[in-house]
Amino acid sequence: MIRLTSARKLDRTDVLIVFAEEPASKDARPLHKWDSLSGDASRRLAAALEKENFRGRVGQTFVWHAGDSHAERVLVAGLGRAAARDVDITIRSAGAAAKKAKEIGATRVVCTLPAPGKLGEERNAQSVALGILLGSYEFDKYRQSKEHARAFDGVEVLGAPDRALKTAEIYARGTILARDLVNTPAGDCAPRHLAETARKLAGANVKVTVWGPKEIEKKAMGGLIGIGKGSDEPYQFIMLKWEGKKGAKKIAVCGKGITFDSGGLCIKPADGMGTMKCDMSGAAAVLGMFSVISELKPECTVYGYIPAAENMTGGSAVKTGDVLRTASGRTIEVNNTDAEGRVVLADALTIAREDKPDEILDLATLTGACVVALGDQVAGLFSNDDNLAAGIEAASKRAGERFWRMPIVPEYRELLKSEIADIKNSGGRWGGAIQGALFLQEWAGEQPWAHLDIAGPAFSEKGLPFCPPGGVGFAVRTLLEYVTAQGK
Repeated sequence: MIRLTSARKLDRTDVLIVFAEEPASKDARPLHKWDSLSGDASRRLAAALEKENFRGRVGQTFVWHAGDSHAERVLVAGLGRAAARDVDITIRSAGAAAKKAKEIGATRVVCTLPAPGKLGEERNAQSVALGILLGSYEFDKYRQSKEHARAFDGVEVLGAPDRALKTAEIYARGTILARDLVNTPAGDCAPRHLAETARKLAGANVKVTVWGPKEIEKKAMGGLIGIGKGSDEPYQFIMLKWEGKKGAKKIAVCGKGITFDSGGLCIKPADGMGTMKCDMSGAAAVLGMFSVISELKPECTVYGYIPAAENMTGGSAVKTGDVLRTASGRTIEVNNTDAEGRVVLADALTIAREDKPDEILDLATLTGACVVALGDQVAGLFSNDDNLAAGIEAASKRAGERFWRMPIVPEYRELLKSEIADIKNSGGRWGGAIQGALFLQEWAGEQPWAHLDIAGPAFSEKGLPFCPPGGVGFAVRTLLEYVTAQGK
């Protein structure tokens, strides 16, 4: 990850990043304020932008060879309309600028800050810094050639408070760990790898426990066993704990850890299986959060639970129509082996409730139906508690991640009725995302609970302004914002 430093004035740089807002009318020029440039350079840049029809749209960039006494090149990044700008848009804009700076082979980079607007000075600086860090990310573990690698090692951010840069750096490191885990091929990121990653996080008030097959079988976690037994890779159950202040709120976070999803005996088509290394994105988000939680020191106690397995087609694989008895004693008729995430999470939620948390959250790349409903850049939020849902929504806005609250329709529970078990794991095509939430609610019980279906935004096949193609590290920042807000 590149280094960020704060600077008070601009001396000389190879690339200067500045921002421009999209004008309110199509006939107006992009709105900007570039105090770092001389008056003559500022006028010439404005003329160049007009000639190139630069409109300041989010993600739009323009490189101008200034030859100014302060900057050899100026990189202008679009911010969109001022009234619409929020943390998410600011991150996207700064991320696009960092990507472009890498593309043009920048050596020394200085970044100005746009007007803070409704974000406030610290949140504005933090969002720009976070966008630069995330936009400059590369996953090059498997590349022999490093020609693509970043040309610059650091960025100076003019006028940024040190605390904003520090927070951005912490959030970025947690997000990047999650990205790296998701981007690692399933052959190198089996359940054992997630367990090894978790063990490395122990210390500084973070406790880590890993159960292997023997412990899992002793706890009668039939959901995790049933899904994982079709693979030669042993299933794991990972537990993490951040010890907060005595008497503070206790929050449990469960992350789906299916390190590869073939669909089981209801096997996926080849095109649908190509990105299934990302089916552990919920687990990656939990590990990303715990990797930096000790630096943020939330007052609340936070538990993490990760049921990790491969969903494969081996001779021992669960068969369509099989009945699995979970750790709670409740039974599941598996009528679709490709609806496996909810089955392993049923056991995770059961174990989580044994620790008597005040709230339970679960994160999962659970359903394609949620992607159909909300697309690939918005996650679905289901909850039985309005206060919890509102807290997560507020945290997601501060984090710059998009969630949309979805309904839980009790009538759809009829679709999950089984003739031979307590419940079946799939009720057919319609309302699939809601069915998944209703299934999980059976194990969450009556206490405050939220289900985050991150199937869409967890992985980007084409890339985003602040992320290359691959894992996005989605929800790490929202989780960090949520837990650090407790007790304030």
